[in-house]
Amino acid sequence: MNHAEVKQHVIDTLGKILVDKSLIQQEDDALLSKLVLDEKDFDRFFDELQCEFNITLPPRIKKNIAHLPEDPTYSQLTLQGLVDLILTQMKGKKNH
Repeated sequence: MNHAEVKQHVIDTLGKILVDKSLIQQEDDALLSKLVLDEKDFDRFFDELQCEFNITLPPRIKKNIAHLPEDPTYSQLTLQGLVDLILTQMKGKKNH
């Protein structure tokens, strides 16, 4: 899967959860902290992505991201950054 395909899958997955889709339709650099998602929404989002891409995202991301924007490390994670992380995880899985 290439970058554009992964990005589209991430956006599609978010689209199933978000009520207001304007942030993901307008910006490549939309901060995940700006999305109006609660902890259950983030859990669902990451579970779907992990299943779809057959990857395991780092536990600290899944644990801390639902507490945005309080977590300084992940409050600046963008959709683009998440796509890059997914691609890295997929690539790492292929190399093992």
